[in-house]
Amino acid sequence: MIKKNVLMVGSSTDVKGGMTTVVNSFLKYKSNRYNLSYIATHKDFRNSAFKLIYFGLQLLKVIYSLIFKQVDIVHMHLSERGSFQRKYIIFKLARLFNKKVITHTHGAEFESYFNGSNNKNKIKIKELLSNSDAVIALGTNWENIIKKIESSSRTIILRNAVDLPIPFEKSYNNKKHIILFLAVLIERKGILDLIEAAKFITKNGNVEFVIAGDGELFEESVKVVKSAGLEKKFKFVGWVNEKEKNDLLRRADLFVLPSYNEGLPLSILEAMSFYLPIVSTNVGSIDEAVKNKENGELVQPGSVKELEKAILNVLEPKNLLNYSKKSRQMAEEMFDNKEYFLKIEKLYASVTEG
Repeated sequence: MIKKNVLMVGSSTDVKGGMTTVVNSFLKYKSNRYNLSYIATHKDFRNSAFKLIYFGLQLLKVIYSLIFKQVDIVHMHLSERGSFQRKYIIFKLARLFNKKVITHTHGAEFESYFNGSNNKNKIKIKELLSNSDAVIALGTNWENIIKKIESSSRTIILRNAVDLPIPFEKSYNNKKHIILFLAVLIERKGILDLIEAAKFITKNGNVEFVIAGDGELFEESVKVVKSAGLEKKFKFVGWVNEKEKNDLLRRADLFVLPSYNEGLPLSILEAMSFYLPIVSTNVGSIDEAVKNKENGELVQPGSVKELEKAILNVLEPKNLLNYSKKSRQMAEEMFDNKEYFLKIEKLYASVTEG
């Protein structure tokens, strides 16, 4: 069988975040039907001029591939702002050379980005969504958002997925519970709301909060914890590698992510695969992974009182055990990478052969 060629574009794998985790899963996947090549078009330079130069150089690689290599599909990983502007240029080039285009949406703030754009940019966004051969949405809620922006978009729901760890016996230390937060420390992820909720939670239960991640609010978060006298209840471990992350997930009792907006966070799916109950917010497509009172609880973003109540409720011994088993069950049934890549191959086939 002659393999078809897929050119994938997105951010450098050095960039921290969920999109990078998705890209890495593609780069590890071995297909019998498709060859995948990857060109990073963005890198986290502090200097904007360096970012522009980097994009220009990488764009030359994209053009070379489109002209001289037998590219069948251009698979673009898209968020908002600069990511959209870069992918729009690549989209136009792919169309110029009559290539099939799959737009894989990730941006948690894509809707607000569209709503805040001027008319010229809105036309560009609608054009890209309308003329892509397929637009991947992370869940039903995100498909509805994309359809609201451009009703003619050929959307397909493809929820994020993870490699499932080998099943193990999850046990809990009822004397002390470890609550894990695993995300970039920015306002959107709700880290300051979690610290505020911890003031009440630590008075009503023996817990330790493990904060894994870095970002612009790292120093402020540490400062707020100290000013609240909670240093002994918090452990800031910074950004962690794959092994360290898995060790934290294995030791934790509860995963918390009180975000203000999201797509479908891989961190939640990873936590579920490690038998962890989830407390998160009812935003994006999170409610398609976290079922209220089944494998965790959902709260409204910004509601510290709801967050306090949900965490303490999930930590009740009966709930911990039941929610834990349900999380793993849902991960196996809905978010297994093996099934995910079977769907990807079907999508590639439908685009090239349909």
